[in-house]
Amino acid sequence: MANDLLYTRLVVSKSLSWQLAVVMLLVALVPLAAAGYLTLDLLERSARDQVAVHQVQIAQAGAAMVRHYIREGQTRLKLIATRLPQGKDPDEIGRQLDRQMDPPGIFLEIGLIDVQGKPEVLAQSQQRDYTTVLTTNNPGNRSFSPRLNQQVTQWDNRMANIDVPLRGGEFIADILEIVKDVPALPISVPGPEKRVLTGNLDFRPVSTLLSSIAGSEQVSLLDGAGNQVGPATRGTPDPGRRRRLLITRTPVGVGSLTIAVSEEEDLAFAPFHDARRRATVWFGLAAVLALGLATLVSRRVVRPVETLSRAAHELAAGNLAARSGIEREDEIGQLAKAFDHMAAAVQQLDRLKGDFVAHVSHELRTPLTSAKVTLANVQEGIGGKESLTRVQDDLDRLIRMVNELLDIARIEAGLQLAKQETNLGDLVQSAAESLRPLAKVALDVSGRGDVIELDPARVQQIVLNLVDNAIKYAKSRVHVETKGREVRVTDDGPGVPAGDRERIFEKFSRVETGPKPPGAGLGLSIARKLAQLHGATLTCEGHTFVLRF
Repeated sequence: MANDLLYTRLVVSKSLSWQLAVVMLLVALVPLAAAGYLTLDLLERSARDQVAVHQVQIAQAGAAMVRHYIREGQTRLKLIATRLPQGKDPDEIGRQLDRQMDPPGIFLEIGLIDVQGKPEVLAQSQQRDYTTVLTTNNPGNRSFSPRLNQQVTQWDNRMANIDVPLRGGEFIADILEIVKDVPALPISVPGPEKRVLTGNLDFRPVSTLLSSIAGSEQVSLLDGAGNQVGPATRGTPDPGRRRRLLITRTPVGVGSLTIAVSEEEDLAFAPFHDARRRATVWFGLAAVLALGLATLVSRRVVRPVETLSRAAHELAAGNLAARSGIEREDEIGQLAKAFDHMAAAVQQLDRLKGDFVAHVSHELRTPLTSAKVTLANVQEGIGGKESLTRVQDDLDRLIRMVNELLDIARIEAGLQLAKQETNLGDLVQSAAESLRPLAKVALDVSGRGDVIELDPARVQQIVLNLVDNAIKYAKSRVHVETKGREVRVTDDGPGVPAGDRERIFEKFSRVETGPKPPGAGLGLSIARKLAQLHGATLTCEGHTFVLRF
């Protein structure tokens, strides 16, 4: 009897122990499971929001680049049309087109079409590699012209390329013309003497432009027929793995051209997947460790993640000043710091974009307004040749600023230097002397330089910029001196105050020390970037700019 009672007590005791253990485990697991679910859900939504915002930003940046590239081509083609000689000598027109194609890189082909009767190609200029591609892969809409020794398009007056310019408009194709692997965008503008000037805009550089903004994403350009330029990506996709893609499409704003940004879902959500694996591991450990840790972990994990999610939603809604406000040293704190850093970077990028647009708009508006007013006066019979000279000066200013913007874009995209052994003194002497006819003050060039490895064209651009800048501000003289590996350009102008000697090298930055000179404030920024590409330094010492190799 006593043995049976002892046995019963042991069984009951053991049963209650397991029941209590199970209850405690359930009490610990339920809130922990709920917290884990909320955490993962919030992290996933936050990750999706961030990926969506990032893809939209990349797509908009790509669309802006492509629009700018096309507008640059239109502007260049219209400028060429105004420079073509009058008359009907095809050979002279062809030579002029060849000169306008230099430097190559933006147009694959330019042609002048006579539309009196059946359209005829009077003159045409092509890049050499494009001529080779057309010769070896003759598309169906072209035939060989013995007179031009090139493949020419078979034009028809009903084609929009011809019809739109004849009615005074500017034509941009919806569909890329792709021969072999060379994509081109046909455009055309009215030419001289009621002719049409056509051009095939080289779209191979578009892949380079898109790759400059691609991270792990793939950035492509699509036309109305589904032809694709790209994808541009910095990653290396695995061809043997099935991929689920997150895709964002944004119209370029020119015809039916579209920017498509895609990214592998696994790659985009890698931080989320990593967080989910960690959550699973910690969930198992917490289930073993005890009831009290469940509530603590839940509160410690969920609340900051909710804060981070709210901040992500505010950022996605356009509040670029949103921050998490989380100060912790664990993984969530690191995630919060990374989020805050990303938000600050996005806000800075937005501010820089706004400043850039404001500066460019301001600089473009002044010469354009001046040219418009002057032309209006000419139309009303007020003013004569001097008015057209002012218009020409305004256009030269616009072209100079556009060229400077292109130089900055090329440098920031990774300009490749063509270095060679060059005598620095001779190069500086030649560059400075080329500005002597334009100098209204005394220009003194002296000194000897070492023979060093550099890109002559880019260093000449630096020297021309410095000397031209000194001439604008000098009162009576400019002195250019070369000593070994150092070039010093000194003027007797008002000089640069000590507090502004670094700021003047920023884009669109100018110091008001006298009458405002023409220009957009880009020259010194370009000069310093080119110097840095050579491993050199460019500094300001008040009245002197010093270039040291």
